[in-house]
Amino acid sequence: MKRVLKTIGTSLVAGVVLLSGAAEGVSGSDTVSAAAAKAPAAKALTADQVISKVTAAAKTLKNFHIDVTKKQDVQSGGVKISNTNTLNLDINRLPAFAAAGSVKVSLLETSYELYANDKESYYLVDGSELIADSEGDYESSEELSNTDTVTDGDGEPIDPEAQYWIDLEKAEWNTFYSKGQYDPAAMLDSVKAYKKSMKISTAGTQTVMQFTLTDPAAAKAVITLYDQENLWDGETLQPKSVTWKVFVNTKTWQTEKLTVDLSYVLAADGAKDTYTTKIEAKYSKNNKIPAIVKPAELE
Repeated sequence: MKRVLKTIGTSLVAGVVLLSGAAEGVSGSDTVSAAAAKAPAAKALTADQVISKVTAAAKTLKNFHIDVTKKQDVQSGGVKISNTNTLNLDINRLPAFAAAGSVKVSLLETSYELYANDKESYYLVDGSELIADSEGDYESSEELSNTDTVTDGDGEPIDPEAQYWIDLEKAEWNTFYSKGQYDPAAMLDSVKAYKKSMKISTAGTQTVMQFTLTDPAAAKAVITLYDQENLWDGETLQPKSVTWKVFVNTKTWQTEKLTVDLSYVLAADGAKDTYTTKIEAKYSKNNKIPAIVKPAELE
């Protein structure tokens, strides 16, 4: 699931050295020599200025690639559950949005191919897995034995050796990727409410924008954006903290990396589960992705 920033600033230093002595042929005269003054330092950029530059650069992107690693730990009573999702997507932004790639879920020991555009999204699954899922829907082996075969939505038998594109609801697709989460321009818009908390720094060739939130209302909004798959009706979200960082190339202002750290508790029926999420998204191949074509099976 995937990237970056930094700013520059120095201080003006100028020295004046007073040299006294007799110049040749001039007795008792003083000579003043000034050291060469350094160029004035660049003024540190504000969060608004950096956001403006990064947004402008992002809007020129026709396409890019993103690699996202999302690690989650859940402490429930005395049990700890860990899961890692890895998302690899080619993204077309202009003239229209389209995405293609794959997601791997370590907890389920499975991976899926993905395709999406602005109106629809799908994942590719083996027929054998569809059959197994359908059989799990039957309440008894007797009910299962009375069925001749498992069929798809069109009433056609499912071939266990074939693969099928299955619809993803918009909310399901958004658990993997949404523009507000990862698009270099849209994700800045999604956190613009926290500009006053944003700090700008530089590290090598990168400018870094970051903020940390402990206010429950503000932290809740970011947690809901990035960890929406964990939030269910009937649960109470108790945010602890959110740290969000974007690293951008200081020359091009293109986004190179995003990191998001989330810490919160979900409470329901007197029980509390503690969640820790760490996301790292890396951006690459700017304007080098071929046009993404909708799979023929979906036409």
